Amino acid sequence: MDLETRPIMEGTDRETPLFELEAPESGPTAIVFGGIHGGETNGYRAAEEIIGWGVERGTLVVIPWAEIVAVERNTRDGPEGDLNRKFPAGEEPTTELARALWAAVERYDPDVVLDLHRSRGIYDTHGQWVGQAIFPTGAGDAPADARAVIEQMNDEHVPRFMLPHRFTMGNTLTGSNPLLIHKVGGDLDRPGFLVELTDFMLDPATQVRWTEAITERLLERYGLERIA
Repeated sequence: MDLETRPIMEGTDRETPLFELEAPESGPTAIVFGGIHGGETNGYRAAEEIIGWGVERGTLVVIPWAEIVAVERNTRDGPEGDLNRKFPAGEEPTTELARALWAAVERYDPDVVLDLHRSRGIYDTHGQWVGQAIFPTGAGDAPADARAVIEQMNDEHVPRFMLPHRFTMGNTLTGSNPLLIHKVGGDLDRPGFLVELTDFMLDPATQVRWTEAITERLLERYGLERIA
């Protein structure tokens, strides 16, 4: 594997690295985001692990600390507020950081995009919270792929005594809200997945492990198989 590091917003207090892992054999391209919300540690810690992966073919791009100021402060929001509300479909992203991140998406023209998050509660159980769910775009086979990975995770990872923590399918993201994966679906019409874990009665190490496992299984379905 060839690993290159490129800066986003170089020379500013928002500078954050992009890691490009290129396999010897050409193939599909995927982008994985962590740290869009800085306090959601499972997302960026799983992304840090993914930087060390090898893949059999294709290009894997990882941006682990997207909102690096929020990551350093361990807060959800950065200086301009919630970064994941700065990506309206059909328009330019509304902050300089969001525009820089979206420019990276456009430059790599990915076959699939993943955004790794964590919620306080469990989807369809705890009101507004959306944990233990995968939210796909409507492009291609993304909804079917989300269902397949949910089934794998529930069969292989979630113990039977943790029934409330079984993963479920979120709504389809089509561009109706200004979230990164909504924009992937609305503007690019590409497969994308918003991955949500929970910290409700789930320890941090398991959150990271399950986040990484979901990422691995989704990427496999798009031709980026992890080298053991």
